[in-house]
This record gives sequence, structure tokens and C-alpha cells, in this order.
Amino acid sequence: MPPKEFTEKGKLWVRYVSPTPATVVDVLKLKEALEKRLVNGKARDVGICPIRENLFQQCFDELIRQITINCSERGFLLVRVRDEFR
Repeated sequence: MPPKEFTEKGKLWVRYVSPTPATVVDVLKLKEALEKRLVNGKARDVGICPIRENLFQQCFDELIRQITINCSERGFLLVRVRDEFR
């Protein structure tokens, strides 16, 4: 997977994909980080919320990365599903 480039607060960031398989602890940390960011970002629980949508997109992308490392075919299928939803 190619690196992602994004700009935040006027700075260019490049995020590279880690080839290290995820552990159960990594998945739990991801879940906790998602929940923390939802609260800190004041994401709404119901209705349309761009903050919530963005955080879940980031979480789904990370899950795809973790799955792709273990099984590339499954990961590429998830990328296709994600892209169709977008």
C-alpha cells in the first residue's frame, strides 16, 4: 500500500504502512483510541456527523491495513468494499 500524504496545520505529513502484523493488544488500542477521539472531538452519537465519519474512516483504513498484512486478498477485497461505499 502506498504512503498517505496529508496536510495538518500547515505541515505536510507522510504516513507509511507498517508491515508488522497486528496483535490483539493493537486492536484493543485502536478501539480505545477511536472511543477517545470520538469523545474529544465531540462527535455526535446520532445523525450526520463529519467528525464521526472521518474517525470511522480512519479506523476502517487501519483495520484494512492490519488484515492486508495477514491476507492480501482479503485486504484488497475490503479496499474495494470501502471504495464502493465512498
